[in-house]
Amino acid sequence: MIKRYILPLIITIFSSIIFISCGPTTKIIGEWSEDEYKTGSIHNLLVLGIVDQKKPLLKRKFEDGLVDAFKSSGIDAVASMDYMPYDEIIDSTTFEKYFSDLELDAVLVSRLVGVDKERRVTAGYAYTIPYSSYYGFYGHYYAAVQYANSSSYLSKNVVVVLETNLYETKDKKLIWSGISETIDPDKASDVIKSLGAVLADKLSSEGFLAN
Repeated sequence: MIKRYILPLIITIFSSIIFISCGPTTKIIGEWSEDEYKTGSIHNLLVLGIVDQKKPLLKRKFEDGLVDAFKSSGIDAVASMDYMPYDEIIDSTTFEKYFSDLELDAVLVSRLVGVDKERRVTAGYAYTIPYSSYYGFYGHYYAAVQYANSSSYLSKNVVVVLETNLYETKDKKLIWSGISETIDPDKASDVIKSLGAVLADKLSSEGFLAN
């Protein structure tokens, strides 16, 4: 009688292992950082996802997912959609209007770079980190919004490449930039969850986030 139950149990366990191992994984495949800011000074963080303005629900999920990941690391993170209309453009005036009272230490900006079904977008593709215009927050933001509004997002069995930049809030200066690659996600939430965990761990281990 015992043998009758052992084989199904083994099959179930083996299947679970395969299922887990086949889940989406995110890796940082390229990065740049400003060493002088690796002082653990970031306590309060604004998360800004640059997504097609016709997809506010995706933006909501993206920002909330990254906020949850940073909060799990002890950082007081907030989503831009909690304070500013999703379809409003950020400039120096609107930034002060919506975010000046939050006493933010940094802004994390993430956007889609590419989606590829045949995995031609890999660590070896032509990209300079950081791109020359990204040292200022607003220049990067405007360029990224134009790209997001004209690009597709996610389908099954693809490689999703995202760019994430971290800016300090005093001078809106770029202090960290990274390119991430998520392999074989089934849905957008897979990318968000995996990316959030990797970013929180990376920025903490490199000394940007407060312990």
